[in-house]
Amino acid sequence: MTEPDAQTEPPTTGDALRHLAVVAVTLVAFAVATYLVPAFADMRPWVPGEPVPLASLFTPAEELFAFAGTGNTGEAVSGDASEELGAAVAANLGEEDDTDAEPPEDRVRIAPSEYAGIETRIEDPSGRGMAPFYAALRRTALEEENALTRITHYGDSTIATDLVTHTVRRRMQRRFGDGGHGFILVSKGYLPYRHRDIVHRASDEWSLREITRNHDPAGLYGLGGIQFRGAPGATASFATVDEGPVGERVSRFEIWYQRHRRGGDIHFYVDAGSRQVLETRSEVTADAVHRIDVADGPHRLRVQFGGHGQSRLYGVVLEREGPGVVYDSIGLVGARAARLLNFDAEHVAGQLERRGTDLLILGFGGNEASDAIQRDRYEEDFRRVIQRMRAGREDLGCLVFAPLDQAERDSRGRIQTMATMHDIVAAQRAAAFASGCAFFDTWTAMGGEGAMETWYQSRPRLAMADFRHATPAGYEVIGNLFYKALLAGFAEHLGDASDR
Repeated sequence: MTEPDAQTEPPTTGDALRHLAVVAVTLVAFAVATYLVPAFADMRPWVPGEPVPLASLFTPAEELFAFAGTGNTGEAVSGDASEELGAAVAANLGEEDDTDAEPPEDRVRIAPSEYAGIETRIEDPSGRGMAPFYAALRRTALEEENALTRITHYGDSTIATDLVTHTVRRRMQRRFGDGGHGFILVSKGYLPYRHRDIVHRASDEWSLREITRNHDPAGLYGLGGIQFRGAPGATASFATVDEGPVGERVSRFEIWYQRHRRGGDIHFYVDAGSRQVLETRSEVTADAVHRIDVADGPHRLRVQFGGHGQSRLYGVVLEREGPGVVYDSIGLVGARAARLLNFDAEHVAGQLERRGTDLLILGFGGNEASDAIQRDRYEEDFRRVIQRMRAGREDLGCLVFAPLDQAERDSRGRIQTMATMHDIVAAQRAAAFASGCAFFDTWTAMGGEGAMETWYQSRPRLAMADFRHATPAGYEVIGNLFYKALLAGFAEHLGDASDR
């Protein structure tokens, strides 16, 4: 029989401290190694530019919960917001609730206070990009009979829900007159598409042929880049709003569609009126517009598939006689600028000419930020897009609207501006100037590199968690900045005109 082992001595406090010291030294050694061995760089506990570890434990609570104002409250923006977001962004955050304000008696005079609070202005070194638009806007401001100024803004998901564009539309229409809502697609289909200051509904029976997917070999997509084909049960309605700062009245509807050999009927109803039939069959394929005049006031148009063939619709326009401003928002979800090359050149030129557009805006680049961009090639492609859309017309104003900051998380989880942004913005500016177009540097206006991180961390939050899109409050800021830039440019144009 063996003797039992001696009883093990319990660990002492000294032993515990020695073990803790070993662990601490090991951790410190590993931390130091991350700075000495490049392969361990992502494991470094801290790098310049990051908050000091555990510093938040010693931050006063009032600093943790400070925020940069709230949207549409009319509250003054704090000095902290100006420091965090930049003076221009902070000055245009959640402000400009001028829906009850009366337009100035002298609409031609632009007071400096109307465009105060911006740092980024429209760049137009040739003067050719904005001249047609400013000339049209001057006629509107002078309240000449039937003087409508029309803007057609193409873009990606930044404008697909009409947040940037509806901000500018509202403010332009309050300032210069409500010329009507403008062009709207027949249906949103499966796309996140929505317009403000209009009542728009559509059934699910419409099929979409999209320019972004190059569905139509002939390139006949209509002004909005989507051709809609009806089926039994397909219906859509377009109406003025019951109450709002704009959008309460309309004096004409236009149905934009295609005539072709297998064309079917389109039925439409105005208000509670009887059915009217629009036949679209023709031996020659051609674009067409059917105009419906109504007494200026609240109205509703309903269109539906009428059978007897295939109906192909592009969209509906709501306008008034003027004077006023019309702002078409054409958001193509997921689009890159080069997708516009899928338009048949003659077709899109005819659509823009028929629309009477005074300023063509091209706002792309957000989706391209994920691509392997070669600056020279991208610039060349963008110049081709401008040529396709403007078709060499000097009477058509042209402006390139740079993308918002695009960001992603790096290997350390930090939010970083995507490396392609510099090349995209530089290439777009160069393409615009080479084509006689103006340029608005949206990226710089919102703060430039690192802006998406700042916007995401601000309160109210101005950027979405995907770091590619803004929140409604953020899009409102962009809309305010762009509206004021348009006013500043117009004021300069009026000054130059008075000197001649």
